[in-house]
Amino acid sequence: MEFLYFKYPEKFAFLTDEPKSCSICHDTKVCFDAVGYSGINDIECICESCLKAGKLIDLEIEPNLIFYDGSEAANTITYKTPALPTWQDTPWPTIDGQYPIFECIASKQDFSDKHEFLDCFIEGSQTKSDIEWLWDALPDRKLSTYKEGGDISVYLFSLGNKKYWVWDAN
Repeated sequence: MEFLYFKYPEKFAFLTDEPKSCSICHDTKVCFDAVGYSGINDIECICESCLKAGKLIDLEIEPNLIFYDGSEAANTITYKTPALPTWQDTPWPTIDGQYPIFECIASKQDFSDKHEFLDCFIEGSQTKSDIEWLWDALPDRKLSTYKEGGDISVYLFSLGNKKYWVWDAN
């Protein structure tokens, strides 16, 4: 599975546990679980091919929330990219008008130290001093799937050679 803005969908996207009939093309295969996707219509699941082809656009179903600026990148993330594995409705970040790639749910091993962790935080309604405690909540070992995550998740993104992250909790 390859997506421009989602590095490891086989590890960090919500997939069906077993092959299912894609709600759009009806091919039976492991699909993305689409029950939690926002939109006017509802579907159970969507296969990789249908998602990449933008089949959700006409159905007005959005796997991801994003500041929609009309760009092809925003359209791709909104309709053609697996949903972030978030607890809440967490929007896809924008960095200086550009969209980063979702890498993984982070652990301490994804950062050299607490200082780097804090430097990579995308400040919004919270500041770095508000979230220092999150370092201690990060798993010590690298996660190989979203199922290994806990009640607090840090979503690691990259843009160029720089890391960024946002977080949410159950």
